[in-house]
Amino acid sequence: MTVGTTKVCTLVGRVEENAIRILGSGVEPSEGIKKGVIVDLAAAAQAITRSVNKAEATSGVEITGAMVSLAGAHVSSINSRGVAGVSGETIG
Repeated sequence: MTVGTTKVCTLVGRVEENAIRILGSGVEPSEGIKKGVIVDLAAAAQAITRSVNKAEATSGVEITGAMVSLAGAHVSSINSRGVAGVSGETIG
């Protein structure tokens, strides 16, 4: 998935031998995104949802995970690790 200023593109693919076979796609105009920055979260989420729904419909595959591409001068990352103590509870 690529989330950009002008459009949201979603591809569904499957690895076959030494290639990726594209099974379906969904392209929607971006909304709520200006110069790579999300300015309206609800509108951006709707555009992403429409793109994913189209990709699912054209591929016949339910999307359960994604690799997402975002670009912009404001994008940065931090590598970190965390630990959470859990005692006496069941998680799951």
